[in-house]
Amino acid sequence: MPILNLGFLAHVDAGKTSLTERVLHETGVTRQLGRVDSGTTLTDTLDLERQRGISIQSAVVSFTIGDLKVNLIDTPGHADFIAEVDRALSALDGVVMLISAVEGVQPQTRKLVRAVRGLGLPMLIFINKIDRAGARDAPLVADIARRLDVHPVSMTVPHNLGTLQATVCPRRWDDPAFTGELTDQLAIRSDTFLQAWLNADGAISRRAIRKELRRQVRTGDVVPVFFGSAMTGAGTDLLLRGIRDYLPRASEDCDDAPQGVIFKIHRDPSGEKLVFLRLHRGSLHLRQTVPIVPNGAGGEPHESRITGLDWFERGTRRTVREIGAGEIVRLHGLRQARIGDYLGAAGKEHRTGFAPPALESVVVPQQPEQLSSLYGALQQLAEQDPLIEVRRNSRNAEISVRLFGEVQKEVIASTLESEYGIVAEFTTSQPICIEVPVGTGEALELIGEASNPFAGTVGLRIEPGEPGSGIAFFRPSGALPLAFYKAIEETVYSTLTEGLCGWQVTDCVVTVTQTAYWSPVSVAGDFRKLTPLVVMDALKQAGTTVHEPFQQFTLHIPGRAAGDVLAALAAARGMPQHTQDTGDETVITGIIPTGTMRGFEQQVPGLSGGEGVFQAAPGGYQPVAGAPPERARTDFNPLNRKQYLALVSQG
Repeated sequence: MPILNLGFLAHVDAGKTSLTERVLHETGVTRQLGRVDSGTTLTDTLDLERQRGISIQSAVVSFTIGDLKVNLIDTPGHADFIAEVDRALSALDGVVMLISAVEGVQPQTRKLVRAVRGLGLPMLIFINKIDRAGARDAPLVADIARRLDVHPVSMTVPHNLGTLQATVCPRRWDDPAFTGELTDQLAIRSDTFLQAWLNADGAISRRAIRKELRRQVRTGDVVPVFFGSAMTGAGTDLLLRGIRDYLPRASEDCDDAPQGVIFKIHRDPSGEKLVFLRLHRGSLHLRQTVPIVPNGAGGEPHESRITGLDWFERGTRRTVREIGAGEIVRLHGLRQARIGDYLGAAGKEHRTGFAPPALESVVVPQQPEQLSSLYGALQQLAEQDPLIEVRRNSRNAEISVRLFGEVQKEVIASTLESEYGIVAEFTTSQPICIEVPVGTGEALELIGEASNPFAGTVGLRIEPGEPGSGIAFFRPSGALPLAFYKAIEETVYSTLTEGLCGWQVTDCVVTVTQTAYWSPVSVAGDFRKLTPLVVMDALKQAGTTVHEPFQQFTLHIPGRAAGDVLAALAAARGMPQHTQDTGDETVITGIIPTGTMRGFEQQVPGLSGGEGVFQAAPGGYQPVAGAPPERARTDFNPLNRKQYLALVSQG
């Protein structure tokens, strides 16, 4: 049976989970329609999801459309859980983007569409909630084209818009207006199709139009649009037909060696680690030993034995002995696996452009004796969401976590209490800064010198790199055993997680300038312990500046409110870059510090009489004005040589 791995994506409250429940009901998976408000949905299984009425984790469920099996991933809509969406995208063949017919394009919609297009995934759009007052049709499609920079083609037409009697009809292929519109759209984006149309004197067949439409949908050149209502069911049958007709099937190549990507990790109530994998090639069977290749730094390739295979089938999971290419499967036994790792050969690096969390909060258990348990619980949660990034100060035992926003913080607090029995308090979130070298610095520690207690020589040069380049590491070849070079490189990266002011150092080039060792006395540990001193000496010579994260914003407000809003923006250290008056409305674009954005955003409704629309996306970093903020160190502090050597000798 052909397979399609599909994702439903949307801004929060666009009706994504309601559409999932409607689709499951109409395809015969569920007898009774699940409802978000009553907590009876099949995909929102967490108690917290049902209490809040929002999706927090992505969920996998399967249904069929005729002879097509669809593995559906229902993803969260709230911006605080964007990382969960990011990981799901790596497992998909296509997506359905939900947009409310009333609220229209939202900030999260724009982020998601950019990510989908960046990965080259084909997309359909479902305009939901046509039964609500204020619903729009053609004007919204035009707005989608303008604001999302896509080429939408309406495949259905709504009637009785904005009422409970709203219905949807398909556009007819025997309607010259429809086929003419399609032909024009397709010919603009395909010289081959245009030539075929010219050769046929404009009398090109419907079959040829359908074929070209299907091709351009799969290349992302056009986006079919379907109207409907997940609540009443209007138009969902036509959406299902569109999913079947226009989105591509997964590869079913089972002859190659197995290759897949891990996109989700979950622990069941017993604590067992469950791994969700999209199998791109080959097949897997029970008790098979498979290679796991880490995605990125910080892990070694290893092998794991599959002790269980769970297959998704019509709303349920079934234990099987073998699985083939194209499927999404839940695996048991892969204890060392991490999200983003590859099973088999490493695949193409997954990049969507979603920025990592820019806020950090200290977590304190209400009962101090639960500090170790809190750290262990947060590490397990970080295993399910690597971008949480738990950080522990070994000297004062302070624990902090990196987060996207306040809702995510509340969810983590609730999870700690309900699943781990730990009541914890979070401090006010602070923006996570970075440090950037401003000059060039060199340092050298020579083997045999009285000041160097380690059996190794390390010389390093640190200099500025291109903005956004991260850390580049260069070394000569052959002067040291490979294990010693690896020890130096790994330690350089780990040491630069805390710069002169305690922030991650980035956008720099680190070059090994000199090395030496004594055989057989020297060991890799000598280089691991010596390198932090050299790194920090070179960094002190280079100097760093602290940069804070900013957001790029667009603000739509009534013209009468512009003065008050601009004053509040200035107080929040926001910087307008462009202001446009369009009569009754003023549009302001600019940048604002991440640390002050939330407070300003909360003022916008009051200052604009409830008419302001604020949208923001990560906008890079800017140097901090005034005294740079400092962050407590968690390492042995190689900036203080005497203290560092004393602590290292104890370890």
